[in-house]
Parts: sequence; structure tokens; C-alpha cells
Amino acid sequence: MMFVGRVLFLLGMAFVIGSIVVLGMVPFSNGGGGYIPPLFALLNGFLAMGVGELVINENQRRNMDKSRS
Repeated sequence: MMFVGRVLFLLGMAFVIGSIVVLGMVPFSNGGGGYIPPLFALLNGFLAMGVGELVINENQRRNMDKSRS
């Protein structure tokens, strides 16, 4: 389960970095695209990072509870 959380977090980080790069390049392109798709990619990346962080925290909490018992 920890693997899933880490993959989600890293995938979200890749989406965030990629969309920030694309948002930086949009003003310099001659009608090459709009702002809306990179903004949705940025939102998607933040959501994936958040879900990944929740999965990692829940897994760590379960492991700590098992070690106490």
C-alpha cells in the first residue's frame, strides 16, 4: 500500500512540475494553446499528491498501531 501512495505522490509532482513549465511557455507561443489544460493538469497533480500523502500517512499509522499491539 505504501508503494501506491509513493507512486501517486511522485506522479502528482510530475504533473505539477510539467504544468508549471507549460504555463510558463504559453505566453511565448504564437497561439499554441490556452491556459485551461495546464491549469487542469496542475489541479490534477495537486489532487494526486494529496491522495498519495493521505495513503502514506494512513499506512504509517497502521504500522505504528500494529507495532504497539
